[in-house]
Amino acid sequence: MFEDRALMGRLKAGGFDLILADPYHVAGVMMAHVLEKPLVLFGRWMIAGDLHFNLAPSPLSFVPMISSRLSDRMLLLDRLRNVLIYGISRYMNNFHIYPVYNKLCQLYLNSDITVEELYQKADIVLMKVDFAFEYPRPTVPNLVYIGGFQCSRGRPLPAELQRFMDSSGEDGVVIFSLGSVVGFLPPELASEVAAGLARLPQRVIWRFTGRLPSTLGNNTKIMSWLPQNDLLGHPKTRAFISHGGENGIYEAIYHGVPVVGIPILFDQYDNLLRLKTRGAAVMLDLAHLKRDDVFQAVKTVIETPSYGENMKRISALHRDVPVEPKELAVFWVEYTIRHRGAAHFRSAGNELPFYQYYLLDVFVIVLVFVGLFLYLAFKLLKTLLVKVCSGKKRKQD
Repeated sequence: MFEDRALMGRLKAGGFDLILADPYHVAGVMMAHVLEKPLVLFGRWMIAGDLHFNLAPSPLSFVPMISSRLSDRMLLLDRLRNVLIYGISRYMNNFHIYPVYNKLCQLYLNSDITVEELYQKADIVLMKVDFAFEYPRPTVPNLVYIGGFQCSRGRPLPAELQRFMDSSGEDGVVIFSLGSVVGFLPPELASEVAAGLARLPQRVIWRFTGRLPSTLGNNTKIMSWLPQNDLLGHPKTRAFISHGGENGIYEAIYHGVPVVGIPILFDQYDNLLRLKTRGAAVMLDLAHLKRDDVFQAVKTVIETPSYGENMKRISALHRDVPVEPKELAVFWVEYTIRHRGAAHFRSAGNELPFYQYYLLDVFVIVLVFVGLFLYLAFKLLKTLLVKVCSGKKRKQD
């Protein structure tokens, strides 16, 4: 894109007011720098992990790193583990990931600006996070939280699907989807999952695109695609079997449906862990999944009242907001356009080198003065003791 001079010329002459970019791709922040336009980032993930760690204070004593599999309540060894993961992440970023993108910046932007600095120049960051679900952490004014912005009340279902749901009786329906990326499972694993689902008294709607397992029960309806949000909003839905993707988790929260989690990769384990620690989910291990595990997990979240109650409580907290997340996102985009940026929200802390940010320079000065004071006090005390001892010796003589 940056090598296409004709395209770049049209963009520069286009009179745009703002760049709205997904932070996971560095091209957006680079484009904002080239066009000298205000930048609004929409999302949580950047090229090197959680964007929150790059823009806001993130004390490792209670802010878990992604993939640490920790909650915000950490024991000593947990905190040590969190620090080690953070250190490894910083090493990988500083010596393997950022240098590649910094070279791109030098090549296409003709500038020595670093990729971290490009992200920190964002005027507003629309974070797909809600603290009804996420662990509380420090923040800064230009981070706006819009977790669950895509959620809405369930719309009418196609006629066949509506009949399937409505005729499910008191037992209801279980929705099963591993997201848009994973549509099928290895045959042996799919067979175990299908056998577990077949034992349930509930009906099951399973998004699955692979070869149908021989253990598939009569209660299970296979679909290559399903209207997930609308199904979760149906009153007959009793549980949601999910891989823990961000969108699906927020849809389950919005509709108050307890979750059986089967994490696969990325942030999915951490998302499900947040629900588990709040008593709204059970987690399973995909690598060792057996039919009994599937059956018992779904049975547990449906028949144990606390799972549904806890999820409904989270749902109530999520919905009880002065402004809907979608409207909040629209407001801050338009705010940035109206004021031609929002630089006054940016934290000065992002511009400080690490030794100033963590007050290491102040600590060194204090340490020097305390050391000097103790040294002088020791020397003075030693001199006084010598004089006292010398005086006693003269009296004895």
